[in-house]
Amino acid sequence: MSINNIIAGSRKAASRYFFFLMAFVGVISMTSCSESDGEEGEYDNWEKRNEAYFNSIYTQAETAINSGDNSWKIIRTYTKDELTAKAKTDFIVVHVETEGTGTESPIYSDKVRVHYRGNYMPSASYKDGYQFDSSWTGEYDLKTMKPTDISVSEKGSGFSTALMNMHKGDRWTVYIPYTLGYGTSDYQKSSSSPTIPGYSTLRFDLTLVDYIHAGETFSTFQ
Repeated sequence: MSINNIIAGSRKAASRYFFFLMAFVGVISMTSCSESDGEEGEYDNWEKRNEAYFNSIYTQAETAINSGDNSWKIIRTYTKDELTAKAKTDFIVVHVETEGTGTESPIYSDKVRVHYRGNYMPSASYKDGYQFDSSWTGEYDLKTMKPTDISVSEKGSGFSTALMNMHKGDRWTVYIPYTLGYGTSDYQKSSSSPTIPGYSTLRFDLTLVDYIHAGETFSTFQ
């Protein structure tokens, strides 16, 4: 066999090896892409997922209420009356964690002293929902937590609706549809705050400590 034939044979073998190597790499790449493409991103289909989540909470509350469970409430937003509130998203859903001893509720012009913590709906990365805001750190402990003072009117209609139906000492889990929260557009309270995506259903752990009417002043918290 001549040297030329040996070289030609080596070239053919190398070519076949390169072809099979590239084919193998291609299969691996396609498999990898297919697997990653099948994973839902944190905010993929965010609107539909949030709508489905709120609807499921609403249905859960409705079923519980119909069975006589008084720990659930479905409350119409204060911005609508019985004739205009027709959609589920015209309501907030509440689960009562602790019932207070108060008998009256704040009004729109009042200031409130509260503990609150806000989360998104549960997701793959955050089983309890991403926490976007909180008035306390660590565990919930009324002995160590310092409340914050806010105006009822400064929050969205869903948050305000909850406050105007609470009594002193109440601790509620409040579910707010995006229509009564931050709406369809992304929202950022300050440059250091996380951006809340549009269409987000909000879940608040909310405790009403006290409230005062316009013109009054809170005592210093001890």
